[in-house]
Amino acid sequence: MAGIRWEDDNDLLALLEEALDAEGDVPPDFIAAGKAAFAWRTIDAELAALVYDSDREPALTRTQTTADLRALTFASAHVTIELELTGVGLIGQLVPPSTAEIDVQTAAGVTSSVTTDELGCFTIRVIPQEPFRLRCRAGETIDVLTTWITR
Repeated sequence: MAGIRWEDDNDLLALLEEALDAEGDVPPDFIAAGKAAFAWRTIDAELAALVYDSDREPALTRTQTTADLRALTFASAHVTIELELTGVGLIGQLVPPSTAEIDVQTAAGVTSSVTTDELGCFTIRVIPQEPFRLRCRAGETIDVLTTWITR
């Protein structure tokens, strides 16, 4: 900043404001590249495929309604995640049973985490209104991510 002089603090503030305005906004390409790079942090997680969704099955009789209950099953090479999505939460179990950490993730990040019991059972009492997915980590070998779940 050789050669730039100011007489009082107001002149300095004006120079600083001019310098900040000259930078402008972050280019959209930079933002997109940053988001894409951040998405790669879970690349080691195996993607579990949705193999069953009760919303996609026809009702057998008029009394069998799935309005308050939705069953989902996700399968990967190492673990199957069985879920029941209810009006008040989510109940799940890992097959084969194991103790694991389950994270609930939205586009904004992790909203909650639970630990399964020794039978692989877990309950998530508050589920997001927006699309979410589950990340299951057990030991050093299992790191599984479900596809996005919508209510």
